[in-house]
Amino acid sequence: MVPAFTLFEKLYNFFSVRRTVLFSVTVLIVVLSFLASSRLHIQEDIVAMLPDDSSSVAQDFRLLQLAPFTRKLVITLKGGNPNDSAALIVVTDRLAEGLRAAGIANVMTGPANISGGFFSWLGASLPNLTTEKDLERLAAGSSPDEVRSRLRNSYEQLLSPEGWALKGNVQTDPLSFSSLALEKMRFLNMVPNMRLVQNHFVAADGTSALLVVDSAVSMTDSGGSRDLLERISTAITASVPAGMTATVVSGHRYTLVNADTIKRDLYVVLTLSVVAVFAIYLVFLRSLSAVFVFLVPTSILVIATGVIALYDVNVFAVTLGFGGVLLGMVDEYAMLIYFSCRQGGKDPAVITAEVSRPVIFGAAATLISFGIMLLSSLPGQRQLAVYSMVGIVAALLISLIVLPHLIKPLPEVKLSLKGLGGAWRLPRRVVIGVWLAVLALCSWQSTNIRFNGELGAVSMVTPELRLAEEDLIKTWGNMRGKALLFAEGTDLESALALNDKLFALISGRIPAGDLVSLAPLMPSNALQHANRARWLSFWQNGRAAQLEKDLTKSGETYGFSTEAFAPFLATLTTSPPAATVESLREAGMGELVDSLIIRSPDMVRVLTMVPDTPQVVAALSDDLKSLPGVRLVSQSRFGDNVGRAIIHDFTRYLTLTSALVLALLIVVFRSPSRVMLALVPVVTGLLCMLGIMGLCGIEFNIFNIAATILIIGLCVDYGIFMVCRLTEGSDSTTNRAVLVSGLTTLAGLGALALARHPSMHSIGITVLLGIGTGIPAALLVIPALCGKDME
Repeated sequence: MVPAFTLFEKLYNFFSVRRTVLFSVTVLIVVLSFLASSRLHIQEDIVAMLPDDSSSVAQDFRLLQLAPFTRKLVITLKGGNPNDSAALIVVTDRLAEGLRAAGIANVMTGPANISGGFFSWLGASLPNLTTEKDLERLAAGSSPDEVRSRLRNSYEQLLSPEGWALKGNVQTDPLSFSSLALEKMRFLNMVPNMRLVQNHFVAADGTSALLVVDSAVSMTDSGGSRDLLERISTAITASVPAGMTATVVSGHRYTLVNADTIKRDLYVVLTLSVVAVFAIYLVFLRSLSAVFVFLVPTSILVIATGVIALYDVNVFAVTLGFGGVLLGMVDEYAMLIYFSCRQGGKDPAVITAEVSRPVIFGAAATLISFGIMLLSSLPGQRQLAVYSMVGIVAALLISLIVLPHLIKPLPEVKLSLKGLGGAWRLPRRVVIGVWLAVLALCSWQSTNIRFNGELGAVSMVTPELRLAEEDLIKTWGNMRGKALLFAEGTDLESALALNDKLFALISGRIPAGDLVSLAPLMPSNALQHANRARWLSFWQNGRAAQLEKDLTKSGETYGFSTEAFAPFLATLTTSPPAATVESLREAGMGELVDSLIIRSPDMVRVLTMVPDTPQVVAALSDDLKSLPGVRLVSQSRFGDNVGRAIIHDFTRYLTLTSALVLALLIVVFRSPSRVMLALVPVVTGLLCMLGIMGLCGIEFNIFNIAATILIIGLCVDYGIFMVCRLTEGSDSTTNRAVLVSGLTTLAGLGALALARHPSMHSIGITVLLGIGTGIPAALLVIPALCGKDME
């Protein structure tokens, strides 16, 4: 026997006279692990499923979070009279006050301070914003006939009841030149189906109002989200009368739905797993010693959770949800020890040493499989790998060192599989023929499998949330479904300069209502300087003097004094200061500035938004090659990118895992035929998993990668156990150990497949398919290929 495996014989003999110490230390470790697990803070959010590396997919996702409405709560108030918005506005203001009274301070019902201050800023900044095309329009608008017409309109307005308020406007802008600047506001409309009524966001049909809430509560904070949404619900109940409704759409609602679903799933999965595994033990083991076997995986759950708590107090709920799988997975080592020691016939120390070889190599294969998951860019998958690896190591040590001392051998061998029926002695040709036919069918159907990179595929979306999103789009347009263009610079000026070039490139192709850009209202300093120079040059060569004569002549006709338009005429030949972000903020456009200019310690990004359609995205992808520094992030294309990343990761993980497991099998068996036999359950499980998924239309997502790794690790264990049993003279207890441990694994996975949360359900149903076909392959196909009877 290999010296490394005789270690367990020596350990058994050492602790055989020190069992009290051994049991006490084991119980102490479990108790300390339980106490450590009390420190856990369960994260029930989507962070576990998001990449955190520097890949392009991870960067795109982080940039998607910078979209204006991603971080806000949007409340749609419905039930207004389309012919009279006054009542709707009254309720909107009442709800806004109710939200503020509930401690939600930043509530916006309309543009902040869009009044005389902003329009004064806009008029004063006109020379900085005027383009060549704008000057062509000014030339047409300053002809003698146009001057006469506009002054007549101004005169008639002054005679109206509100004329006293318009006097200043007529003096500073008699020819409505500022309308050129106002037209640039069309490029800042982030809500397509919105109009302003009394400075409130009102839907185009007049029946709905919009409130935008900016909260400090992170979307990934389930506890904070619950409190925030409860306060909003209370304010809505108190402020919104019968006949009107208020619907909230935000990432916080998704977080809360996912958190509640995961809590329910954790309770169901772990409870059903424990009950099912215990029931299987009662049916197949029928001994008081089975209690100790049951305590092995139960203790492992506590130990793995405690170690994770010491490693990081923030544990993803999906990791704990995997506990049901771990419960049924790690007992295979205990099961093989139990049946071997229970059969007896040898010194328990010798039995332990003999069984340790397949157990250790099986555990090594599973550890390799989970170790590959440490390379994942998803923190949830990495934490799940650590959790599982800790559980496997703990299960290995308890099974080989502690469990043998708790099992008493039977006086007679009664563990033959004959009692299970003749199905275990099917003709070799039938078994191999059926197996090959199933593999052929599954190989064919596996080509139909689809890779879904959408985060919605691993996130819980209730019908209520889906209807709320659809209603939001119907009422306000697809204000959150925009492709994002980031002009990146080391400072604000370089980012604005790049944004100017981007706007010049795309503004002629995308209409103002669909294009959201800051460039028309806040060009770079360099472009503003060029605009001012062009403005001053335009009014030279007697053009300003001629306009002054035309204004004076036409003004006299309507009773205007010769000095009436002096403030306006002064702006034609005076160079104003450059428009700045700070001055735009002071003019009441702070929300706009914060939404479209994103600052970070080492970079400034200026955001532009365009329709997220395949045609627009495809055209921009080609055009932007000439603009380095501009990054396009398409929400619709993001799913495709994630899908490609899944395929890449799946291929990489599968290749690495297969190579390492193959290397381990070569070390273990040193025979090509035995290695191939040990891989039969792996190949069967993988092909059947992919084939059945393709046949049933089950899509492959990011968490199915974890399932695939798990199938390789578990199925190769069964292969190792069976090959050792059939080729190295091990006793027939291996058959029952594989069967029972496989059933307990399926019990744990079956419970996980009942989870409502897509991420847990994905792991459960996928591994259920792989392990459910890998076990029969181990028990039936390996003996058939080996040419030996199972008894």
